[in-house]
Amino acid sequence: MNNFCITFIFILIPVICHAEITIRDYLATAFQDDTYSFQTEKIAFLKKSSSNTPYINEVEFRMQIDQFEDSQQKYTARFKMNGWGEHSQGKKVYDASLKYNETELDIILNNSLQERYMDVISYDYLETQFIFLKSLIGVYNDRIEVIKQNVGTLQFDAVKLIEAEQHLLDLQLDIINVKNNQAIIEEKIALFFPSKSKEVLVIKDMPDIYAIQDKVIQLKESYAKKNVYIQHHLYKYQMASAKYILEQAENKTYLSFFEAAYDMDNNNKFEKAFSIEFGVTIPIVNPSRLDINRRKINSLKAKSDWIKVKKDIQKSFNAFSRKINRLITQYEIISLQKKKSRTQETFDIFRQMDGANPLILLKLKESMLKNEITMHKIQHQIYETYIKVLDCSGALSAQPLINYLSTKLQPLNEKQ
Repeated sequence: MNNFCITFIFILIPVICHAEITIRDYLATAFQDDTYSFQTEKIAFLKKSSSNTPYINEVEFRMQIDQFEDSQQKYTARFKMNGWGEHSQGKKVYDASLKYNETELDIILNNSLQERYMDVISYDYLETQFIFLKSLIGVYNDRIEVIKQNVGTLQFDAVKLIEAEQHLLDLQLDIINVKNNQAIIEEKIALFFPSKSKEVLVIKDMPDIYAIQDKVIQLKESYAKKNVYIQHHLYKYQMASAKYILEQAENKTYLSFFEAAYDMDNNNKFEKAFSIEFGVTIPIVNPSRLDINRRKINSLKAKSDWIKVKKDIQKSFNAFSRKINRLITQYEIISLQKKKSRTQETFDIFRQMDGANPLILLKLKESMLKNEITMHKIQHQIYETYIKVLDCSGALSAQPLINYLSTKLQPLNEKQ
């Protein structure tokens, strides 16, 4: 048999000065999203607007002229009143509406941060995946060469050659997809750093899987208090309830108007010249009953949604927590098996032996790489689930903002 040497490919990358972008830099761009800016403007407008509902709905001035003589003129001021309790209830609607819009801003920020966290995790995964796939391609290229050297001998196996070539093709297609997905993330990053000619996302100092496990345990006790989705639906319910009560107050206009008049024809005697009138509404049939019923139904639905969101988030949090523990257990099993099998040691021994079957060496190398790929894939799933746990807990966008992909949980501020 011809001597065969297993080749290891080293990719030399020319040294080029690139602008480095840290995880913190990219996460901070969440404040630059258009939807975040629009919602900020909306809240600023609401804060500047008045929350007061006046007691008087309308003021009407009248002047009656008889024969165009000053002494025959009559002046009247009529005040149309708002409903009983409408003033105080209007303030409650305003406060609930402001809080609702503020939590909507928090949700926008939360979703923007979550998207960027996932980008960082995916980019890190794709970079490592690219290295592993390149190594596997080298293994299959070598395997194909070894099999081809046996053409015309009893050791030649055409089926293994076909399988190896098919695996090689699949790997080449996979690596194209990896590079394409990397390019998509790089394009997203470049949108926020247009002044830098070439951006490089530097990923380092990320927490290990056990630090993540500890953090999830810490979040378990307080997640419902900070969850932005629960707060958002609570304020939506409070706003709907306040609008329902306001609708009822608007129909309690018992004093429909108040009128003061001064008749110049009797200006010699003030008590005769000045008069007061008022109107009292006696409700028989409420014409706004359908509107009130609609408000009540909206209020009940908002309450139902709030309760459902609380239950759904609790279920999701528990499910994601269990998933992290399960994934860590799987990671540990593969890691332990890797230590027990001593594949690397066996590979090193076989490589130094004269006449060692190169196909066995390649199989050992392939086994090691596939174990590494599996472990890295599980680690990637742990990071993704970790971000989902942070989302459920409300910690993702809770103030002060934290970079949860840093080992020391560094603060993440709007201003860099």
